[in-house]
Amino acid sequence: MNRRTFGKAAVAAAASSYGRILGANDRIRLGAIGTGGRCQYLMRIANEIGGCEFVAVNDCNRARAEKAKAELAPNARIYTDFKALLDDKAIDAVIIGSPDHWHVPMLVEAVKAGKDVYIEKPLTHQIEQGQQAIEAVKQSGRVVQVGYQQRSYPHMIEARQLIQEGELGHVTLVQSYWYQNYNRPSTLRDDSAAIDWKQWLGSALPRPFDPLRYARWRWFWDYGGGTLTDLYSHWVDTIHWIMDDYVPLTAQASGGVLHFKEWECPDTLTASYRYPKGFLSTYDSTLVQAYEDGGMVFRGDKATMKLNRGGYEIFTEDDIRQQRTVRPAAAKSVRAERDGTIPHMANFLDCVRTRKTPNSDVETAVAAANAAHYGNLAYKTRQTVHPSLPPGAWQPLWNGRNLDDFVVDTESCWRVQDGVIIGRHSGLSYNDFLRTKKHYQDFELRLRFRLKNGAGNSGIQFRSEAIEGSHEVSGYQADIGEKYWGCLYDESRRNRVLAGPTEEMMARIDKAGWNEYVIRAQGDFITLHLNGVRTVHYIESEPGIRKRGFIALQVHSGPGIEIEFKDLQIREL
Repeated sequence: MNRRTFGKAAVAAAASSYGRILGANDRIRLGAIGTGGRCQYLMRIANEIGGCEFVAVNDCNRARAEKAKAELAPNARIYTDFKALLDDKAIDAVIIGSPDHWHVPMLVEAVKAGKDVYIEKPLTHQIEQGQQAIEAVKQSGRVVQVGYQQRSYPHMIEARQLIQEGELGHVTLVQSYWYQNYNRPSTLRDDSAAIDWKQWLGSALPRPFDPLRYARWRWFWDYGGGTLTDLYSHWVDTIHWIMDDYVPLTAQASGGVLHFKEWECPDTLTASYRYPKGFLSTYDSTLVQAYEDGGMVFRGDKATMKLNRGGYEIFTEDDIRQQRTVRPAAAKSVRAERDGTIPHMANFLDCVRTRKTPNSDVETAVAAANAAHYGNLAYKTRQTVHPSLPPGAWQPLWNGRNLDDFVVDTESCWRVQDGVIIGRHSGLSYNDFLRTKKHYQDFELRLRFRLKNGAGNSGIQFRSEAIEGSHEVSGYQADIGEKYWGCLYDESRRNRVLAGPTEEMMARIDKAGWNEYVIRAQGDFITLHLNGVRTVHYIESEPGIRKRGFIALQVHSGPGIEIEFKDLQIREL
């Protein structure tokens, strides 16, 4: 157990004192806060899954709370104040289905009260709330599941695996869209007699009760964020999850209130994001018609995938060219069997018992909400937004297109193809390196690599420096190659293996295909993880060893070798 893991365990242990420890057969006692249509649906699912019971409900609208109690929670107590509900020691966990502007305040209070939480998306109403939510959950050690249920759809899990395994090839464009029709007749009721309007407003600007704002709160800035936070938030979370890229480099948006003139948020909007891994994500939405509903299209150089909540289809480029039709037959088609909210809620209830991390954790949910907020900021300012990466955030190590970010020793040895760095030679008398121009001290680096036919030797240099008058460099190396997998080698300095994995460790590592290295250097401590297995935990004890330098990719001297690197990301510590 490393220090970070120990810290998490300690927090969780401390937090367990807030509530009871559940056994396998204990019923989970639930409370519901904000019992509108969505929350009632979640309550119904939880009841159908079983092993739980709603013992408390809360809503600013007394009539709605009574309806939820009558239909879904006959033994529940009705609370007029959500804080009083959270003070109830009989409650193990809560479902929060409030308007967006209440999400983070309620979440913070809930975890402080020792409750596990299922909370609807978007997690935040403002970018500034993200870190507050993350810290509150981290300090409490509570289980928090955010309502990005697409992470629990079996067919979406399968689609993610296919894309990450290269089924589509190099994905450069992800298109998303969501169309709904708010033109359908609806009656806005005056619920002022049943609702505590002051409590509903919370920290929002005080104003008289407004049936439109109450019923259509998603389309007013004080309480929601329009189509980007309501709809795109689902798609962008899925895109982040599938592409493993969570912070866009740029965000642009254009739109307007073109039809529903009484709204503040745009009813028609298009947005575009560029990501560090070298792909674009676009989003189109209108609320005046619902043709084609919503979905995503992942476009790669080998195939295209259409993905939505109903299933997915894959169209290969070969089939498209041969058939020359507007819509060729799908090479593969998978349909969803049920709403992903069901396994999502089941995952939450299971995590309440096991204390595992749920499918949609707070940090990834903050990233999804932030992407929506960046789009809204771009729309409001009519400018391109360049999200500033917070300290410690993952950043790309290179531009993904060419070798301009590196010092290239031997140009014939290195090239870029489809976002992959390829090191290759047919015979070389010296080791050759591709070096970063920037020097790094304390950092965590992750990348993927593939050694063709498993032959030859390579590695990743770090805290290294060039040796004048030579092709060689000196410094630490995370080694690659037979007999050296997962080892920490000291290149051209002490010229020996400093630490390496045991035979037992190596037996657990699958080295076929693409492999992942995670390299962490902080002070005197160095750890290496190969394909999820920690192979090295090394403490530097020799004085005078350099703790800063460039990072470099190596092709080793000797017979021919070909090695590929991709998805290089770094965060400075």
